[in-house]
Amino acid sequence: MTRNSWFIETEVFLLHEIVARLDRLARKRVLDSIGLSYAEFVLAMAVNEMGRPSQAEVGALLDMSKSLVSQRVGGLLAKGFLIQQRSAENRRQVRLELTTAGRKTLETIYRQLAGNAEMLFDVLGPARSQFLQSLRRLRIAIAAAEASLEGEQPPTLR
Repeated sequence: MTRNSWFIETEVFLLHEIVARLDRLARKRVLDSIGLSYAEFVLAMAVNEMGRPSQAEVGALLDMSKSLVSQRVGGLLAKGFLIQQRSAENRRQVRLELTTAGRKTLETIYRQLAGNAEMLFDVLGPARSQFLQSLRRLRIAIAAAEASLEGEQPPTLR
């Protein structure tokens, strides 16, 4: 594909390229020095946000296969970021939880990524708040399109 192709200037391609580059920057500036892969970081974030989820719940949220979730969990267990505990309500079910070290590391990563994002998004100047609002509306529109494919009630635009 040539650099003058109409496709590389479409919204979808630009968003894809921007997200891929942000992911690369996050990995190179922050995650590599900590020894965490981007996939492990995303899984750890999900565990943190979900509050003691099962592996199946994490997989559903991240759209990851059972085996891929198991691999990532295994890596995070070995690095001391996660622990597994049997559910008190259902002894067959195992719940994931960040360790104290895992939680502190995530907080450090969040701070570093937020600082890097501040510098990058400052190029938008006064248009930054409108950009954020547009991204939120786009997220809702995409969720609505996904819901319609699944035959579900789409979320409403705010």
